[in-house]
Amino acid sequence: MTTSAAVSLGYVAIYVALVGVASFIEKPAARGFGAFQINALIRAGSLAAAVVALVLAHGLALPATSYLLAGLGIGLITGAGSMLYCFGLDYLPVSLVVTLSNLYIVVTIVLGIVFLHEPVTGLKIAGLTCIIAGVVILGHSPARYAAHTQGSTASPPRQARGFVIMAIYIVLIGVGAFLEKPALKGLTATQLNALMGIAMTAVAGTALAVKGPRLPMTKRTLAVLGVGIMIGAASVFYFLGLRGLPVSVASAASNASVVVTVVLSAIFLHQPIGRARGAGLALTLLGATLLALSTG
Repeated sequence: MTTSAAVSLGYVAIYVALVGVASFIEKPAARGFGAFQINALIRAGSLAAAVVALVLAHGLALPATSYLLAGLGIGLITGAGSMLYCFGLDYLPVSLVVTLSNLYIVVTIVLGIVFLHEPVTGLKIAGLTCIIAGVVILGHSPARYAAHTQGSTASPPRQARGFVIMAIYIVLIGVGAFLEKPALKGLTATQLNALMGIAMTAVAGTALAVKGPRLPMTKRTLAVLGVGIMIGAASVFYFLGLRGLPVSVASAASNASVVVTVVLSAIFLHQPIGRARGAGLALTLLGATLLALSTG
């Protein structure tokens, strides 16, 4: 493995650790909030962290107009996907929504292979297969969105609508994650993070204003904002890693954050691992290891 690839994987590992911890904190902090409220708070916190990182790294200098618009556009696509996630919770059980949401990786991987001509090796295929399977298994017991939903009791027509919503989510998030790679040709990690943060926060704020309810000003509100700040800081490290890695490897490996969340839940909340979760942990870690080896 080259030094550059090792450093890039190190950045992604920092992202995995930070997002895993943030997702663990999110569950108790966001209890009682609606999905749209949680999303808006996390986006606001992420934007705050992104702006601070951008100013520290580059001041207030703006990139070329075309790349500025590209960063905002990717943020709009990803922000729209996040809204669909929230809507999906109205139609399907939370565990199913989280499980389906992880399938966006497949879209990102396919686009990377087709349009960026990323190499396909036996080692990479094995790693991607393991990590996708592991993340889907672990995602079936979600750590995200402790919001009350009615999806588990939805009628068949409502459930069908939920599957359509999640299918569109998978495409939007998969495309957005893919577009981040070419955008980094003209944007730094902090610039892309800030531009996406602006657009995603605008989408989340608009959706909350329309959907409601208004945000309460409590200690829990500040706690969820803090979760967003952690995620915003983590995203800088992800984009730093993405610059030196194939998008298929970076996007898949980043989802290993669920391993951190599950382990923290087992240690501090005494949640049982069980055979299914144990298999999910093993597959995810094996997949991440194989992907690291596939980078050469």
